[in-house]
Amino acid sequence: MMQFLYIRNKFLKTSFSIFLIFIFSIDAASPKNNTLKLINDYLEDIRTLQANFSQTNNTGDIMTGVLFLKKPGKIRFSYDPPNNLQIVTKQQAVLIFDPKNSGSGPLTYPISSTPLGFLIKNDLSSLIGENGKVFELDDFIFLKVHNPQYHLRIEFSKNPLSLFGWEFKNKIGETIKVTLNNIQKNNYISNEIFKTDKDYERIKK
Repeated sequence: MMQFLYIRNKFLKTSFSIFLIFIFSIDAASPKNNTLKLINDYLEDIRTLQANFSQTNNTGDIMTGVLFLKKPGKIRFSYDPPNNLQIVTKQQAVLIFDPKNSGSGPLTYPISSTPLGFLIKNDLSSLIGENGKVFELDDFIFLKVHNPQYHLRIEFSKNPLSLFGWEFKNKIGETIKVTLNNIQKNNYISNEIFKTDKDYERIKK
């Protein structure tokens, strides 16, 4: 009888261990993780990116311009006239140069408090975290990010995989949607584009 109980307990422990391995194996190979890997591989391959963008807010205003991105850490949004807004990353900050605020310096925010940080990441796993969601439609992949500062939905088109745009909603409900087109990946972009000397001169006038 004792031998039977010993064998039974050993069998149950072994079965439970196999069950845990099976569960973790399913999780490791889950569709969410597989899709994230594809996206991370795509982002890691980006050294530079240039694209036209269209930006819409929740009042229906539309602004257009050109996005320049160069890793590591360089981003510029150059808005078309009549706005002439310039948004540039410098070190760990986002600088907003608005000609309407002439005579004063740029508005400055930590990049961690804005949604722009994802553009220069090679891996979105930590950004998505446990509470984020990944879901797919026929032609698009959506990543939803929630944190205390904002809600962010990143959109990728499929076949071939490409960054399509993002939608950002802040704590007071303001929404900005950005859509990219005419994307050029890994072409040469000069570092001069990301210098801010001329931006400071414009807002001093």
